[in-house]
Amino acid sequence: MENSQEHVLKKEIVTTLIKDHLINMQFVNGLSALGWYSQDYHLHFSDVIFKLIGISDEKEELFEVYLDWCTKITKTEVLKDQTLLQEYVNEIYHVLQAEAE
Repeated sequence: MENSQEHVLKKEIVTTLIKDHLINMQFVNGLSALGWYSQDYHLHFSDVIFKLIGISDEKEELFEVYLDWCTKITKTEVLKDQTLLQEYVNEIYHVLQAEAE
């Protein structure tokens, strides 16, 4: 069982990764919209996020839901508002954390 300090640190790392994943997805989508081959710019943050949270590789449906959610967010104005972005990141974290338990 992790202590409170470890939990806070893990949450901070995972939420930072989620935010970076959203920013990277928007970047990759922007490159694609400009006609650039952008598949090499995917950084696979989601794999790391799921491992850190403790979500099994067998939860493929949850992985697809997460990616779909992230894709939808990157197509909105959320990334322009850091407060709103952090709210979405925290919500995503809590949903994923609940699935791991």
